[in-house]
Amino acid sequence: MRKVFRIILWGLLAAFLVFLILGFSFYKRFVVLAPEHNFSTPIDQKEAQIQDLEYLSKFIDLDRSFDTDEKRNAFQLQIQKSKKLLPVSSAEFEMEVSKAFAIADNGHTNVPSGSRARRHNSIPIRFHWFKEGLFTILAQEEYEYLLGKRIEKIGGKKPMDILRLLDDYHGGLASDLKSQSPLIFMSPEIMHAIGFGSSPDSILLEFEVKGKVDSTWVQASESGKDIPGYWPGYWLNPFQKIEGSSWKSLSNDSLLAIPLRNVRENIHHEWIGNLVYVQINENSNTDEKPLKSYLKKLGQEISAKNCKKAVLDLRFNTGGNNYHLPWPFIRFLKEKSDEGIQVYVITGKTTFSAGIITAAYAKYVLEDNAFFLGEPPGDRLRFWADGGAAFTLPNSKITSYIWTAYNDWENGCRDFSKCFWIAVFDSFPAGNLELNIETPLSINDFLRGEDSSLNFILSHR
Repeated sequence: MRKVFRIILWGLLAAFLVFLILGFSFYKRFVVLAPEHNFSTPIDQKEAQIQDLEYLSKFIDLDRSFDTDEKRNAFQLQIQKSKKLLPVSSAEFEMEVSKAFAIADNGHTNVPSGSRARRHNSIPIRFHWFKEGLFTILAQEEYEYLLGKRIEKIGGKKPMDILRLLDDYHGGLASDLKSQSPLIFMSPEIMHAIGFGSSPDSILLEFEVKGKVDSTWVQASESGKDIPGYWPGYWLNPFQKIEGSSWKSLSNDSLLAIPLRNVRENIHHEWIGNLVYVQINENSNTDEKPLKSYLKKLGQEISAKNCKKAVLDLRFNTGGNNYHLPWPFIRFLKEKSDEGIQVYVITGKTTFSAGIITAAYAKYVLEDNAFFLGEPPGDRLRFWADGGAAFTLPNSKITSYIWTAYNDWENGCRDFSKCFWIAVFDSFPAGNLELNIETPLSINDFLRGEDSSLNFILSHR
């Protein structure tokens, strides 16, 4: 008996040591921390910016999304070009740094648009892209008359033309840049820094009024700047934030389409007749809504009802900390699709990271049993992510993140030296996320409290 006990004890100890070694190896491989710096206090802005660029030059020794010599050389060349321009304004410096990170051409490897917007001024207006173009959806009282106006030009340039020229400052797909661009358009400092507009304090807007073009200069204002927040998706349902403030919304909180009512929740579902609408906005648990158990209960609910259509809406899913959470539910949907339920998957410009993996898993498991619609997602199926330690420049405090693991959900990821180790075992070849039909949100549907994608699904047979 003692011999058996010793064998069990030694076995447990060996298993513990293996687990410890694997855990340590995993941590060392994927968690790469930014180095300390020992710069002296800069004597002026030029020295501060030089120090920041010298520190920035260390980034490519840590981050693996700069995965070719061409990218690494271009990164260092960009730093040298930037040094020759110094000193520059804080906004110009910000965009020079953004240009360096964008060379990785990786959706995760950027200066986050929201944090950049916090550091710079903004006009008291917020924009959103609809099918018909760029429209004003939020404004403080002084500019309330601009709500619902289509923006024809900003600083003398058409929004789509600006978007194309912004490509140098944002790595990854144009769809992600488009979703983030309203955070750039709202800042005269940033727009002026990259050559649009004649002033860092105000910007000229040209907009459509009854078939004609009118214009107005809009001054930057710090008053209430932070109230709407810094994620454009939330501006479609801003009422929790703007209540009691001078901000006015184009929409009405009593007339919001179903996908916008619960955009701040990690998950939500409701029934429209015999159609179940399931919205996953984040692959993370909350105390109120643990994702996996919520979806398990929902599966039981679907089985108990006469469900004919199921909608999985991922268009506002920017990621989360566990891409596996929705997988059992997607397998359940596959079973139900084999029984005759029609399954629809909606993606959008802000579908990103774990949200893209969820869409890819739906494509892989459901195959031709799922109908994909909405807009193309915000990144490719092959990207660098994971790790995610902050890398902050010492003086400007501009921050990006260190990414250390390759993901390939197009072909499956099997290279231990490159891929996220967990994904080596559970990644899959989804192929692509091509849509069966594009159904971007129409301004007219938005104003009626309807959703263009849901309208299509409800009428589709």
